[in-house]
Amino acid sequence: MTIIMKNLPVPKTWAIQSSKRNTPIEFFSDDEVFAMDSYIQKKIRENKKRSTYHKRYYLLFKVLLYTGARIDETLMLRPVDIHLDINTIDVITLKQKKSSMRTIPLHRNLKDSIMAYFIEFKIDPKSQEKIFPMKRQAVDLYFKRMQKDLGFRIHAHKFRHTFGVRAIINHVPLSVLQEWLGHSSIFTTSIYTQITGMDTSQFMDQIP
Repeated sequence: MTIIMKNLPVPKTWAIQSSKRNTPIEFFSDDEVFAMDSYIQKKIRENKKRSTYHKRYYLLFKVLLYTGARIDETLMLRPVDIHLDINTIDVITLKQKKSSMRTIPLHRNLKDSIMAYFIEFKIDPKSQEKIFPMKRQAVDLYFKRMQKDLGFRIHAHKFRHTFGVRAIINHVPLSVLQEWLGHSSIFTTSIYTQITGMDTSQFMDQIP
């Protein structure tokens, strides 16, 4: 089955309120994603001495946004796990009793970023060295600095929720999203169907 993510708009007015949680599940609006993208690219342009540092975080931003992988799973990624020839990424699923490997399709925007990064830094696609050689704490600090400058909450797991919401509104089947996210139960994945604030009238015209 071929599934195309069309990037339907995600406005700030949407929210997810789980019946199992006291607080809403956070995800980024399209405007916030654009703001983060622009912020890191500006850092790359303006700080030549630390451009490599910011380029690494820019790729991390893209991987989190376009795979829905957990941050600890993302930090374990190696070039050998990314199959540019068949457009897939192998990710180790950590939040289960026994670790396992899952395969996520490679989004075209992410593929372009990975290829450019590998070429610029002369990275061997068969290398088993980690792509992101930094600690979780360093990632949290980077996002906290960006959060302070941009004025909205930013944390790694929020990218995972954003991926889930985008997948649902682009009609990715729940069972497929469950597989991509590495959920052991589809009931966990179903949280992304509980979006409030959405104008549902748009879907009526799609019924034949």
